[in-house]
Amino acid sequence: MATIVAPVRPAWTADRIFFGSIAVALGLATFIGFAPTYYLHDYFARPAVPPILHVHGLVFTAWVLTYIGQTALIGAGQIRLHRTVGGFAVVLALVVFLLGVVVAIERGRNGTPPPGRDPAAFLIFPFVSIGMFAWLFSLALLRRNMAQHHKRLMLLATLSLCVTPMARLSRMLHWPVIPPVGGMLIANLFLIALVAFDLRRRGRLHPATMLGGGLFLASEPLRVLVSQSAAWQHFAHMLIG
Repeated sequence: MATIVAPVRPAWTADRIFFGSIAVALGLATFIGFAPTYYLHDYFARPAVPPILHVHGLVFTAWVLTYIGQTALIGAGQIRLHRTVGGFAVVLALVVFLLGVVVAIERGRNGTPPPGRDPAAFLIFPFVSIGMFAWLFSLALLRRNMAQHHKRLMLLATLSLCVTPMARLSRMLHWPVIPPVGGMLIANLFLIALVAFDLRRRGRLHPATMLGGGLFLASEPLRVLVSQSAAWQHFAHMLIG
């Protein structure tokens, strides 16, 4: 008589629980941060979303959902499907980058920064975020066969994008800092969680955490300092007029 072997379900390892939870948390932060101005703008009686921002919102949402889905596929042990979807993610990442640059420039021209704040100085925040996303995603792609590197770099790449909705979230919380700084502070909580996870599980930081997280932290004061420099002001005014 043939023996029926039940399929082996993947174990709920600490890695799967941590990275799955972080992915969901980033999704929630994105939804809450953009709810008043995008997802639920009718409920909050906000003006209609301009077409370019609507497209940007859809693409950004698609990226966050793809990241959550890819993390869930790894958690479920669906490696082959994860790699198949990865091909779509590469194309989507390129669209995210290009559209992010276009929208940053458009918002620099027509956006409404806080009173007394220079739009040219503000432009550095989305530019650095989208640049870090591109760099970290590229590294994650190169390390796609090194799972521990890949998952950390993908987390940090997505985290760099989520600074923007986190900035909106910090404004909702009435933090006494400008929204971009508030967004970076909230993002740092996710980075702290990754550091704590590495230390608890490995006893030391993973190289990808040190590389990506170190760049993330170093960029924070540099964004503020460089935004006030004459070279950046000249470059930004060339872009936004």
